[in-house]
Amino acid sequence: MIAAWLPLLVVPGLVYEVAAIAALLRGPRPAVGAAGAAPSYAPPVTILKPLCGEEPGLYENLRSFCAQEYPDFQIVFGVHHGGDPAVAVVRRLQEEFPQRDLRLVVDGRVLGANRKVGNLHNMLGQAGHDVLVLSDADVRVEPGYLRDVVAPLADSRVGVVTCLYRGVPDGAAGSRLLAQWINEGFAPSVLVAQFLGPNTFCGGATLALRRAALDAAGGFAALADHLADDYLLGARTRALGLRTVLSNRLVDTRIHEDSLASSYRHALRWSRTVRTVQPVGHAFSVLTLPLPLAVFTVPLGNAGWAVLAAALVLRCALHLAAQRRWRKVMPTADWTFLVVDFLGFAIWLHAWLGRQVRWRQEHFAVGADGRMEKGVLR
Repeated sequence: MIAAWLPLLVVPGLVYEVAAIAALLRGPRPAVGAAGAAPSYAPPVTILKPLCGEEPGLYENLRSFCAQEYPDFQIVFGVHHGGDPAVAVVRRLQEEFPQRDLRLVVDGRVLGANRKVGNLHNMLGQAGHDVLVLSDADVRVEPGYLRDVVAPLADSRVGVVTCLYRGVPDGAAGSRLLAQWINEGFAPSVLVAQFLGPNTFCGGATLALRRAALDAAGGFAALADHLADDYLLGARTRALGLRTVLSNRLVDTRIHEDSLASSYRHALRWSRTVRTVQPVGHAFSVLTLPLPLAVFTVPLGNAGWAVLAAALVLRCALHLAAQRRWRKVMPTADWTFLVVDFLGFAIWLHAWLGRQVRWRQEHFAVGADGRMEKGVLR
């Protein structure tokens, strides 16, 4: 009896995959303010880079920001203690780019449970410009990035500009799985949502905004205890009547996971973050995984097998569309993409079974309001 109802879930999922394929091939809509604004609107910018440890590729990631083709910008790096290995990387960049305004803030103050937000708060005092760009340490960009992400702020109705990102893995199996989960699961869903209505996605890979908008949204203090700080910043600025814009600029997030277990924990934290801030959206996100759902229709006989075949064909087409959209950052012959959907289904189920997450080496319990507290991971 239950199997007879499963096509009601699978069919919308198949429709979603058609939409995801179209969105991947078409790409994001032009950003508000980008047309005509990019060549002329280039105000002074401060880039804030919170750091914690020297992850693989950190020097190359940070160097890509130092090498921006932009008339006037500074970069403020921040760590919580002077013994952080990232300090040596920043010192190396300061020697390599003496003409750049590269500053390092070492400040052990902790504003709240979210240490990254606390780091940003500590760094803000060194920001010399009104336009701010926040970006995670694992992001790598091209020389024209800064001009593109700042351009939409020429429109005073824009609150935050964000970027879609693609996962670029190292050679580890866990890294490849997590990158495929980003490139073929998360990213297409953002593009489909953008075509359906106003953009509400706001990701830590890039957050560009004016200092006045940050202050009006409550500053970093309002985000200090929240797991989904990037989403909350977008929501708070939208509550002020400002728009969140998805830039045309694509950035790379370098994925380094040393095991399948760490990859799973990382994806589970993301899934529970979505569940916390958008519980209805998380519930319906299972519709973006029609292949594992279609397996349960097999007991229906020929009809079930037909549904499964359709789901498999569309999933392969989605994989090829993602390969084309992301310029083959992953090998086409890597058939582990079929595993990703089943792993994603398991993570979706697991996300409902608790509110605990692991972030770096710390364990947190996340309340229904998204606030983090030190807790025991179960």
